[in-house]
Amino acid sequence: MLFFIILFGLLLRLSFINKPEGLWNDEYVSWFVANTSEGFWQEVFKQCHMPLYYLYLKPFTQFSDIVLRLTSVIPGVIAVWIMYLTGREFSKKAALYSALITSVLSFLVYYSQEVRFYSLLFLFSALSLLYTVRVIKNASRRNIVGYAIPLTLILFTHIIGVVYVFFNLLYVVYKKRSLPLWILFLPILALPFLPAVLKMLPSSQWWGHFSYTNILFLITDYFSPILTNNVNAPPVFFYNKSLSALLIFPSVIACLAIARGFKRGLFFIAFGTVVVLAVAAAAGKLVFITKYSIEILPIFILLMSLGFEKMKKTGTVLLTVFVLFHIMSFFTPYYVTKLPRSEGHRIVGEILNRQDANNVIFTYYEPDRFYRYANLSGKNTYFISKINRFEYLENPSLILKKVPIGESVSVVFLDSVSFFDENFVTQNQNNPKIPEMFLTFSKIKNSLIRTLNDDFTDFEVAKLGSWTIIKARRFR
Repeated sequence: MLFFIILFGLLLRLSFINKPEGLWNDEYVSWFVANTSEGFWQEVFKQCHMPLYYLYLKPFTQFSDIVLRLTSVIPGVIAVWIMYLTGREFSKKAALYSALITSVLSFLVYYSQEVRFYSLLFLFSALSLLYTVRVIKNASRRNIVGYAIPLTLILFTHIIGVVYVFFNLLYVVYKKRSLPLWILFLPILALPFLPAVLKMLPSSQWWGHFSYTNILFLITDYFSPILTNNVNAPPVFFYNKSLSALLIFPSVIACLAIARGFKRGLFFIAFGTVVVLAVAAAAGKLVFITKYSIEILPIFILLMSLGFEKMKKTGTVLLTVFVLFHIMSFFTPYYVTKLPRSEGHRIVGEILNRQDANNVIFTYYEPDRFYRYANLSGKNTYFISKINRFEYLENPSLILKKVPIGESVSVVFLDSVSFFDENFVTQNQNNPKIPEMFLTFSKIKNSLIRTLNDDFTDFEVAKLGSWTIIKARRFR
């Protein structure tokens, strides 16, 4: 039975793995950092996450997008087996239930295809839960080492993982006061990276605001087939009434099972982690998105499995319904492996290659973000990005003066950060509730388009996904 559960999880994770839009920004950053030879550690310290994943990805950077995605599929499938072993610490039925839930859970299937660290992080978190359970039962040297290793791996993969590690250590030390003291010093291992991460974190977390819907979507993202809070939560929970059943019913079933399988110590770890992240988000220090708390998901899966087992026949029926919700969603356009990557960089690369302009101007991102897909050799490239945006803020169209008269230029706009019109920007330029980056790049886009209309001709406009790319020739 376990073999077929693992095989089914593998097939789900392989479905629609070839994304025609290519890597989107966060994925591209993963590849770009891992692909860096000289200055690798400088690039790592520019990021707001820890280095382990970039080291893991490094041997695969010269391969295709599919191979890069397979690096997330593999730990996602291994995690099914690890969750089986975790459930086996309680019973064979709980083991099979844990493996089955892990295999079909849409949230995990999605991140098993993304070129980011979340699938690997879930594997480490599942291992940490396995050895948390084992070390509570028997604090042998083997179990203590097995407990310490995944916690260390979490710390070197995800900076926010320190919150989970803290509450996990607190629980285990409380339960097993005979543990060696060196266990308490594990978080110190991450200290050398902490200053760089804390410096980068605010600049990378500008785009979201915390609201009650973040908590609700944390539950539905984990347990329903619909992922809503991948980037930022809508302001209202029922943002799409046609999806209400898919959001609510599986989540209610999961919460009922967790309540029946409730174990105070494990729930303390999960609850404490969520509370700290929510407080940090409410204080404006962090964007509260579901994937940032993935370390606690193995706990919820285990509690669900124990709850379904306690409910006996009713639990079997509810688990079947829960699994069917996820399987049936495969045949809808909303299934997670079918979701388009609207910010995929291949979109830009293919359009730029087709337009073949003499000059290329990038807004929001620098040119090196597109080297994987765009052939920019022999072209003059310019950019207005996050790092130099204030140099052009008073007169963004100055960058177009760099294009020689008679030559063509392609201007790349990321619509998802530059969607306000001129009136809105003027009226809200000092509105603290609207992220400055949205206002700034909307202003830049509006200014550049206005100048293109005045001083350029022979327009070719391409709009696809979250991108608008305008090719034109300067005549004056």
